[in-house]
Parts: sequence; C-alpha cells; structure tokens
Amino acid sequence: SLLQETMCDLSDLKMQSPVGVWDVQFCMSGLHWVKLVKGQNQDIDLKISVELVEGNGLCPFLNWLTVYFANICSLKSEALPEVCPSVFHGGGFREKVWQEIYKNLGVGQTATYGEIATRCGSKGASQAIGTAMNTNPVSLVIPCHRVVKAGGKPGHYSGGTRDYLKIWLLDHEKQAV
Repeated sequence: SLLQETMCDLSDLKMQSPVGVWDVQFCMSGLHWVKLVKGQNQDIDLKISVELVEGNGLCPFLNWLTVYFANICSLKSEALPEVCPSVFHGGGFREKVWQEIYKNLGVGQTATYGEIATRCGSKGASQAIGTAMNTNPVSLVIPCHRVVKAGGKPGHYSGGTRDYLKIWLLDHEKQAV
C-alpha cells in the first residue's frame, strides 16, 4: 500500500472543529488520513465552526464534517466522503474490517467488536477488531467509534486517549436516528 500511496498526489490540510483540529490527507481518489492532532485539550464546543486552518485544496470532507457537527440530522443525505482505494489495498484482515464498517455501519448505528469479527468471517476475533480500530487511518469516515463492547460499553477510542470523545460522538449521532 505504500507504493500505491506514493502514486497518489497527496494534499495536506488542517481543519478545526468543535472537538479539535484534524490532520487531513487526501488525493483525487479520496481520503488517506483523518486524525485529531495530538495534545489538544478535551473541550468540545459546538460554537466552533468547521473550517480550514491550514493548507488548501477542495476536499469534500470539509462540507461533510460541517454537516456532521452543525446538522447531524441531515447527514444521511450527504454523500459519505470517498476513502482512497489504496487505504484498503493491504488486503489483510484490518483492511477488510475498515471496509466493512466504512460501507455498512452508518450514522446512529453501532455494532460490537464480536459482531464485526463475525461479519468479516472471523467469529471470535474481537481482539483483532480492536487492533484494526486502533490503527484506522481515517477517523469518523471509517467509523471505528461506532464499534462498541458487548453489553453496550463504549470501549476505547484513539488508543484509549479519547474515550470521552467516543461517548460524545455516539450521543451526538443518536440525534440522527
């Protein structure tokens, strides 16, 4: 997949949002990377608008992210931002997992680690699902925050450093149901 990525002409952006500043990398074919910049404070402020703070280039993710925070109820009528096929090219288990949740776990839905393992043909591989979630390169769009523990507990987010945000995102998305 590294070879594929070097063939993509990548643009880098930083976007501010109510939950922090996102690092975004994309090419003509879609997103490669969406991650919150490390070391930000944990305040969530819906008065902060989504906007470009660094870089330039037309990225459909900007509009989607705006709707996500400002008007989640209408998000279903927005096209899900494209993820570059190279993100899924490793062909391994984690790429299969990312593709599964990207295509089949919509806003307001959740699934357990075990359910995703079963959907990916590896019943009982909950721990491997957790590892795949932890290495997800495209946060929010490949919605690892919607994968929860059996029994409904949220589980970790961002390697356990932003569990509060997973809970907030899930509560926020309940408005869209």
